[in-house]
Amino acid sequence: MRLAIGPLLGFALLATLGCAIASFDLTGKERALKDAQRRYTELVRWGEIEGASAYVDPAVATDYLNIAERFRDIRFSDFETGPLQFGEGSDTATVDVVYHAYSIRTLVEKRIREHQEWYREASAANAWRVRPNLDAIASELNGSR
Repeated sequence: MRLAIGPLLGFALLATLGCAIASFDLTGKERALKDAQRRYTELVRWGEIEGASAYVDPAVATDYLNIAERFRDIRFSDFETGPLQFGEGSDTATVDVVYHAYSIRTLVEKRIREHQEWYREASAANAWRVRPNLDAIASELNGSR
């Protein structure tokens, strides 16, 4: 009986180690995305739209910066980030962020939801870009939604 238990325990140990290794972020994609997403959201929260634009998809970066003027009177007091949802192949991801913000004209705080879509640049190993929807945030703050 001892002989049969030994191989089973060895197999169980190897299977457990295999699962543990598989759950590690060996390529650094997940860590790189978490860092980029956090930094981008913090920059938006502090009103540093120009700094946040470094994380924005180049195809929409100019439009993104043009929206910055609409944020002159907006103050973000906090934000909450939901879980990252990776797409197929872990080269895309989405996350929902809730900003707590107000206009200095009204001083009424609102909860503003932003659905961030992230993608990993093919030309850079772990460089992530966001396709933000700041226009929707500005519309919500101005009561257009």
